[in-house]
Amino acid sequence: MGENHAPGAEDAFALSQLMFPTTAMCISVAARHGLADVLADRALPVDELASLTGTDPTQLGKVLRLLAEDGVFREVRADVFENSPLSHLLRSGYPRSQHFMARLVGSGWLWDAWGRLAEGLATGRPGFEIAYDTSLWRYLSRHPEEGQVFNGAMNDFSEALSDLVAAAYPEFGESEIIADLGGGTGTYLGAVLTLYPGIRRGILVDLEPVIEQARARADLRPLLDQQRLQLTSGDFFENVPADVDTYVVKQVMHSWDDLHVARLLRRCRIVSPRARFVAAEFVRDAKSARFVKNFDLVMSVTMNGNIRSEAQYAALFRSAGYELTRVVPTDTAFSLLEARPLA
Repeated sequence: MGENHAPGAEDAFALSQLMFPTTAMCISVAARHGLADVLADRALPVDELASLTGTDPTQLGKVLRLLAEDGVFREVRADVFENSPLSHLLRSGYPRSQHFMARLVGSGWLWDAWGRLAEGLATGRPGFEIAYDTSLWRYLSRHPEEGQVFNGAMNDFSEALSDLVAAAYPEFGESEIIADLGGGTGTYLGAVLTLYPGIRRGILVDLEPVIEQARARADLRPLLDQQRLQLTSGDFFENVPADVDTYVVKQVMHSWDDLHVARLLRRCRIVSPRARFVAAEFVRDAKSARFVKNFDLVMSVTMNGNIRSEAQYAALFRSAGYELTRVVPTDTAFSLLEARPLA
Protein backbone atom coordinates (compact mmCIF):
# COMPACT_ATOMS: atom_id res chain seq x y z
CA MET A 1 0.00 0.00 0.00
CA GLY A 2 1.44 3.39 -0.98
CA GLU A 3 2.02 6.03 1.65
CA ASN A 4 -0.75 8.24 0.22
CA HIS A 5 -3.25 5.46 0.85
CA ALA A 6 -2.36 4.74 4.46
CA PRO A 7 -5.48 5.08 6.61
CA GLY A 8 -5.39 7.84 9.18
CA ALA A 9 -6.94 8.03 12.63
CA GLU A 10 -9.97 9.75 11.15
CA ASP A 11 -10.52 6.75 8.87
CA ALA A 12 -10.40 4.36 11.80
CA PHE A 13 -12.90 6.52 13.67
CA ALA A 14 -15.17 6.75 10.61
CA LEU A 15 -15.16 2.97 10.27
CA SER A 16 -15.86 2.49 13.98
CA GLN A 17 -18.90 4.76 13.64
CA LEU A 18 -20.41 2.23 11.23
CA MET A 19 -19.99 -0.76 13.56
CA PHE A 20 -22.86 -0.18 15.98
CA PRO A 21 -26.25 -1.84 15.23
CA THR A 22 -27.95 0.61 17.60
CA THR A 23 -30.21 2.83 15.50
CA ALA A 24 -32.49 0.10 14.14
CA MET A 25 -32.99 -1.52 17.54
CA CYS A 26 -33.54 1.83 19.28
CA ILE A 27 -36.21 2.75 16.71
CA SER A 28 -37.82 -0.64 17.30
CA VAL A 29 -37.94 -0.38 21.09
CA ALA A 30 -39.24 3.19 20.81
CA ALA A 31 -42.18 1.83 18.80
CA ARG A 32 -42.67 -1.17 21.06
CA HIS A 33 -42.85 1.01 24.17
CA GLY A 34 -45.05 3.62 22.50
CA LEU A 35 -42.71 6.54 23.20
CA ALA A 36 -43.95 8.64 20.28
CA ASP A 37 -47.60 7.95 21.17
CA VAL A 38 -47.08 9.16 24.74
CA LEU A 39 -45.19 12.26 23.65
CA ALA A 40 -47.75 13.05 20.93
CA ASP A 41 -47.54 16.87 20.59
CA ARG A 42 -45.78 17.72 23.84
CA ALA A 43 -42.26 17.66 25.30
CA LEU A 44 -41.52 15.57 28.40
CA PRO A 45 -38.53 15.02 30.67
CA VAL A 46 -36.97 11.56 30.43
CA ASP A 47 -38.00 10.66 33.99
CA GLU A 48 -41.66 11.45 33.33
CA LEU A 49 -41.68 9.67 29.97
CA ALA A 50 -40.08 6.63 31.60
CA SER A 51 -42.77 6.59 34.30
CA LEU A 52 -45.55 6.80 31.72
CA THR A 53 -44.10 4.04 29.52
CA GLY A 54 -42.84 1.65 32.20
CA THR A 55 -39.21 1.99 31.12
CA ASP A 56 -35.93 2.56 32.93
CA PRO A 57 -35.06 6.29 32.83
CA THR A 58 -31.30 5.76 32.49
CA GLN A 59 -31.60 3.43 29.52
CA LEU A 60 -34.45 5.45 28.02
CA GLY A 61 -32.29 8.57 28.05
CA LYS A 62 -29.55 6.74 26.16
CA VAL A 63 -32.03 5.51 23.54
CA LEU A 64 -33.52 8.96 23.01
CA ARG A 65 -30.16 10.76 22.83
CA LEU A 66 -28.92 8.30 20.21
CA LEU A 67 -32.10 8.60 18.13
CA ALA A 68 -32.07 12.40 18.35
CA GLU A 69 -28.68 12.31 16.60
CA ASP A 70 -30.47 10.90 13.55
CA GLY A 71 -33.45 13.24 13.76
CA VAL A 72 -35.74 10.68 15.40
CA PHE A 73 -37.07 12.69 18.39
CA ARG A 74 -35.67 16.09 19.42
CA GLU A 75 -33.89 17.01 22.64
CA VAL A 76 -35.34 20.47 23.25
CA ARG A 77 -33.24 20.99 26.38
CA ALA A 78 -31.17 18.72 28.58
CA ASP A 79 -33.05 15.41 29.05
CA VAL A 80 -36.34 16.81 27.70
CA PHE A 81 -37.58 15.31 24.44
CA GLU A 82 -40.34 15.86 21.92
CA ASN A 83 -41.39 14.22 18.68
CA SER A 84 -39.79 15.13 15.37
CA PRO A 85 -41.31 14.58 11.89
CA LEU A 86 -39.61 11.17 11.83
CA SER A 87 -40.63 10.02 15.32
CA HIS A 88 -44.26 11.02 14.67
CA LEU A 89 -44.20 8.16 12.14
CA LEU A 90 -43.64 5.72 15.02
CA ARG A 91 -47.11 6.56 16.38
CA SER A 92 -49.77 3.93 15.76
CA GLY A 93 -52.54 5.15 13.50
CA TYR A 94 -50.61 8.25 12.42
CA PRO A 95 -50.72 9.16 8.69
CA ARG A 96 -48.11 7.03 6.86
CA SER A 97 -47.20 5.44 10.20
CA GLN A 98 -44.26 3.03 10.28
CA HIS A 99 -45.12 1.71 13.75
CA PHE A 100 -45.27 -1.98 12.83
CA MET A 101 -42.31 -1.76 10.46
CA ALA A 102 -40.27 -0.33 13.33
CA ARG A 103 -41.37 -3.17 15.59
CA LEU A 104 -40.49 -5.69 12.90
CA VAL A 105 -36.87 -4.55 12.51
CA GLY A 106 -36.25 -5.37 16.18
CA SER A 107 -37.86 -8.84 16.06
CA GLY A 108 -35.78 -11.54 17.69
CA TRP A 109 -36.13 -13.86 14.69
CA LEU A 110 -34.79 -11.18 12.35
CA TRP A 111 -31.77 -10.52 14.55
CA ASP A 112 -31.17 -14.27 14.74
CA ALA A 113 -31.16 -14.28 10.93
CA TRP A 114 -28.69 -11.39 10.78
CA GLY A 115 -26.48 -13.30 13.21
CA ARG A 116 -26.14 -16.09 10.64
CA LEU A 117 -25.06 -13.81 7.78
CA ALA A 118 -21.50 -15.18 7.77
CA GLU A 119 -22.84 -18.74 7.40
CA GLY A 120 -25.17 -17.53 4.69
CA LEU A 121 -22.26 -16.06 2.76
CA ALA A 122 -20.47 -19.41 2.98
CA THR A 123 -23.47 -21.58 2.06
CA GLY A 124 -25.89 -19.39 0.08
CA ARG A 125 -28.69 -20.27 2.50
CA PRO A 126 -30.89 -17.67 4.22
CA GLY A 127 -29.68 -16.91 7.74
CA PHE A 128 -33.22 -17.41 9.00
CA GLU A 129 -33.39 -20.98 7.70
CA ILE A 130 -29.98 -21.74 9.22
CA ALA A 131 -31.17 -20.43 12.58
CA TYR A 132 -34.65 -21.98 12.59
CA ASP A 133 -34.48 -24.92 10.16
CA THR A 134 -37.70 -23.83 8.46
CA SER A 135 -38.86 -21.17 6.02
CA LEU A 136 -39.91 -17.73 7.21
CA TRP A 137 -43.43 -18.24 5.83
CA ARG A 138 -43.91 -21.48 7.81
CA TYR A 139 -42.53 -19.84 10.94
CA LEU A 140 -44.91 -16.88 10.68
CA SER A 141 -47.89 -19.19 10.11
CA ARG A 142 -47.00 -21.06 13.33
CA HIS A 143 -46.39 -17.88 15.34
CA PRO A 144 -49.46 -15.72 14.69
CA GLU A 145 -48.32 -12.83 16.91
CA GLU A 146 -45.12 -12.51 14.90
CA GLY A 147 -47.17 -12.93 11.73
CA GLN A 148 -49.40 -10.04 12.71
CA VAL A 149 -46.40 -7.76 13.26
CA PHE A 150 -44.97 -8.85 9.89
CA ASN A 151 -48.26 -8.23 8.05
CA GLY A 152 -48.68 -4.93 9.89
CA ALA A 153 -45.19 -3.90 8.77
CA MET A 154 -45.94 -4.77 5.15
CA ASN A 155 -49.17 -2.81 5.42
CA ASP A 156 -47.34 0.19 6.96
CA PHE A 157 -44.82 0.24 4.16
CA SER A 158 -47.48 -0.25 1.51
CA GLU A 159 -49.84 2.35 2.97
CA ALA A 160 -47.13 4.98 3.05
CA LEU A 161 -46.37 4.59 -0.65
CA SER A 162 -49.28 2.81 -2.40
CA ASP A 163 -51.11 5.93 -3.55
CA LEU A 164 -47.91 7.31 -5.13
CA VAL A 165 -47.16 3.99 -6.86
CA ALA A 166 -50.72 3.60 -8.15
CA ALA A 167 -50.82 7.19 -9.44
CA ALA A 168 -47.71 6.59 -11.57
CA TYR A 169 -49.59 4.16 -13.84
CA PRO A 170 -52.86 5.68 -15.11
CA GLU A 171 -53.19 2.68 -17.45
CA PHE A 172 -54.68 0.82 -14.46
CA GLY A 173 -57.87 2.70 -15.33
CA GLU A 174 -58.11 0.84 -18.66
CA SER A 175 -58.82 -2.46 -16.88
CA GLU A 176 -62.17 -3.87 -15.88
CA ILE A 177 -60.80 -6.63 -13.64
CA ILE A 178 -57.52 -6.50 -11.73
CA ALA A 179 -56.09 -9.28 -9.55
CA ASP A 180 -53.51 -8.52 -6.88
CA LEU A 181 -51.54 -11.70 -6.19
CA GLY A 182 -50.04 -11.93 -2.72
CA GLY A 183 -51.56 -8.54 -2.00
CA GLY A 184 -51.50 -8.84 1.79
CA THR A 185 -54.35 -7.11 3.58
CA GLY A 186 -55.35 -5.06 0.54
CA THR A 187 -53.69 -1.68 0.95
CA TYR A 188 -52.22 -1.49 -2.55
CA LEU A 189 -55.27 -2.88 -4.35
CA GLY A 190 -57.49 -0.58 -2.29
CA ALA A 191 -55.42 2.41 -3.43
CA VAL A 192 -55.67 1.33 -7.08
CA LEU A 193 -59.45 0.82 -6.90
CA THR A 194 -59.96 4.15 -5.14
CA LEU A 195 -57.81 6.09 -7.58
CA TYR A 196 -59.38 4.47 -10.67
CA PRO A 197 -63.15 4.19 -10.07
CA GLY A 198 -63.69 2.83 -13.59
CA ILE A 199 -62.20 -0.53 -12.56
CA ARG A 200 -65.20 -2.80 -12.09
CA ARG A 201 -63.61 -5.34 -9.75
CA GLY A 202 -60.38 -6.00 -7.93
CA ILE A 203 -59.54 -9.49 -6.67
CA LEU A 204 -57.24 -9.79 -3.66
CA VAL A 205 -55.44 -13.15 -3.42
CA ASP A 206 -53.47 -14.26 -0.37
CA LEU A 207 -53.38 -16.96 2.27
CA GLU A 208 -56.47 -17.40 4.47
CA PRO A 209 -55.09 -15.81 7.68
CA VAL A 210 -54.06 -12.71 5.71
CA ILE A 211 -57.40 -12.52 3.90
CA GLU A 212 -59.16 -12.64 7.28
CA GLN A 213 -57.16 -9.59 8.36
CA ALA A 214 -58.20 -7.84 5.14
CA ARG A 215 -61.84 -8.75 5.77
CA ALA A 216 -61.66 -7.08 9.19
CA ARG A 217 -60.38 -3.74 7.85
CA ALA A 218 -63.00 -1.03 8.21
CA ASP A 219 -61.42 1.10 5.47
CA LEU A 220 -62.00 -1.65 2.90
CA ARG A 221 -65.66 -2.11 3.85
CA PRO A 222 -67.02 0.41 1.27
CA LEU A 223 -65.21 -1.40 -1.56
CA LEU A 224 -66.54 -4.75 -0.32
CA ASP A 225 -70.08 -3.41 0.01
CA GLN A 226 -69.92 -2.03 -3.55
CA GLN A 227 -68.70 -5.46 -4.72
CA ARG A 228 -65.68 -3.78 -6.28
CA LEU A 229 -63.36 -5.79 -4.03
CA GLN A 230 -63.36 -9.59 -3.91
CA LEU A 231 -61.32 -11.47 -1.30
CA THR A 232 -59.95 -14.85 -2.36
CA SER A 233 -57.87 -17.10 -0.11
CA GLY A 234 -55.36 -19.50 -1.58
CA ASP A 235 -51.81 -20.14 -2.72
CA PHE A 236 -51.17 -18.11 -5.87
CA PHE A 237 -48.61 -20.66 -7.02
CA GLU A 238 -51.45 -23.18 -7.25
CA ASN A 239 -54.36 -21.03 -8.42
CA VAL A 240 -54.83 -17.54 -9.86
CA PRO A 241 -58.09 -15.87 -10.94
CA ALA A 242 -58.98 -16.31 -14.61
CA ASP A 243 -60.40 -13.82 -17.15
CA VAL A 244 -58.41 -10.94 -15.68
CA ASP A 245 -57.28 -7.83 -17.60
CA THR A 246 -54.31 -6.96 -15.38
CA TYR A 247 -52.38 -8.95 -12.80
CA VAL A 248 -50.49 -6.90 -10.24
CA VAL A 249 -47.96 -7.80 -7.60
CA LYS A 250 -46.12 -5.59 -5.15
CA GLN A 251 -42.99 -6.74 -3.33
CA VAL A 252 -43.62 -10.33 -4.41
CA MET A 253 -41.16 -11.13 -7.18
CA HIS A 254 -38.08 -10.29 -5.12
CA SER A 255 -39.20 -12.79 -2.47
CA TRP A 256 -38.90 -15.81 -4.77
CA ASP A 257 -36.35 -17.42 -7.05
CA ASP A 258 -36.72 -17.47 -10.84
CA LEU A 259 -38.32 -20.92 -10.92
CA HIS A 260 -41.16 -19.89 -8.60
CA VAL A 261 -41.76 -16.55 -10.32
CA ALA A 262 -41.75 -18.12 -13.80
CA ARG A 263 -44.23 -20.72 -12.58
CA LEU A 264 -46.56 -17.96 -11.36
CA LEU A 265 -46.22 -16.01 -14.61
CA ARG A 266 -46.95 -19.06 -16.76
CA ARG A 267 -50.07 -19.81 -14.74
CA CYS A 268 -51.31 -16.26 -15.32
CA ARG A 269 -50.46 -16.55 -19.03
CA ILE A 270 -52.53 -19.74 -19.34
CA VAL A 271 -55.72 -18.62 -17.54
CA SER A 272 -55.75 -15.02 -18.84
CA PRO A 273 -53.75 -15.15 -22.09
CA ARG A 274 -54.27 -11.49 -23.00
CA ALA A 275 -53.72 -9.97 -19.57
CA ARG A 276 -50.84 -7.65 -18.84
CA PHE A 277 -48.69 -8.11 -15.72
CA VAL A 278 -47.60 -5.07 -13.71
CA ALA A 279 -45.11 -5.61 -10.89
CA ALA A 280 -44.19 -2.94 -8.32
CA GLU A 281 -40.60 -3.79 -7.46
CA PHE A 282 -37.22 -2.36 -6.65
CA VAL A 283 -34.86 -2.49 -9.63
CA ARG A 284 -31.15 -2.88 -9.01
CA ASP A 285 -28.84 -0.59 -10.96
CA ALA A 286 -25.82 1.64 -10.44
CA LYS A 287 -28.07 4.39 -9.04
CA SER A 288 -29.85 2.22 -6.47
CA ALA A 289 -30.38 4.00 -3.17
CA ARG A 290 -28.81 2.71 0.03
CA PHE A 291 -32.31 1.65 1.12
CA VAL A 292 -32.52 -0.73 -1.85
CA LYS A 293 -29.12 -2.23 -1.05
CA ASN A 294 -30.19 -2.74 2.56
CA PHE A 295 -33.45 -4.34 1.45
CA ASP A 296 -31.57 -6.68 -0.88
CA LEU A 297 -29.57 -7.97 2.08
CA VAL A 298 -32.73 -8.39 4.16
CA MET A 299 -34.06 -10.61 1.38
CA SER A 300 -30.90 -12.74 1.56
CA VAL A 301 -30.97 -13.31 5.30
CA THR A 302 -34.71 -13.98 5.54
CA MET A 303 -35.80 -15.91 2.46
CA ASN A 304 -32.98 -15.91 -0.11
CA GLY A 305 -34.85 -13.43 -2.27
CA ASN A 306 -33.15 -11.04 -4.65
CA ILE A 307 -33.69 -7.61 -6.13
CA ARG A 308 -33.12 -8.04 -9.86
CA SER A 309 -31.76 -5.76 -12.55
CA GLU A 310 -33.93 -4.64 -15.47
CA ALA A 311 -32.18 -7.16 -17.73
CA GLN A 312 -32.85 -9.97 -15.27
CA TYR A 313 -36.53 -9.04 -15.05
CA ALA A 314 -36.74 -8.93 -18.85
CA ALA A 315 -35.23 -12.40 -19.15
CA LEU A 316 -37.52 -13.77 -16.45
CA PHE A 317 -40.64 -12.40 -18.12
CA ARG A 318 -39.48 -13.72 -21.51
CA SER A 319 -39.00 -17.21 -20.07
CA ALA A 320 -42.68 -17.25 -19.16
CA GLY A 321 -44.06 -15.84 -22.41
CA TYR A 322 -44.12 -12.11 -21.63
CA GLU A 323 -42.22 -9.11 -22.96
CA LEU A 324 -41.07 -6.43 -20.53
CA THR A 325 -42.48 -3.39 -22.33
CA ARG A 326 -41.89 -0.54 -19.88
CA VAL A 327 -40.20 0.29 -16.59
CA VAL A 328 -42.20 3.14 -15.09
CA PRO A 329 -40.58 5.23 -12.35
CA THR A 330 -42.66 6.38 -9.37
CA ASP A 331 -42.09 9.02 -6.71
CA THR A 332 -40.82 6.22 -4.47
CA ALA A 333 -38.03 3.62 -4.51
CA PHE A 334 -40.40 1.35 -6.48
CA SER A 335 -40.60 1.01 -10.25
CA LEU A 336 -43.54 -0.46 -12.12
CA LEU A 337 -42.53 -3.26 -14.51
CA GLU A 338 -45.12 -3.60 -17.26
CA ALA A 339 -45.09 -6.88 -19.17
CA ARG A 340 -47.40 -7.97 -21.98
CA PRO A 341 -47.92 -11.43 -23.49
CA LEU A 342 -45.66 -12.30 -26.38
CA ALA A 343 -47.51 -12.94 -29.63
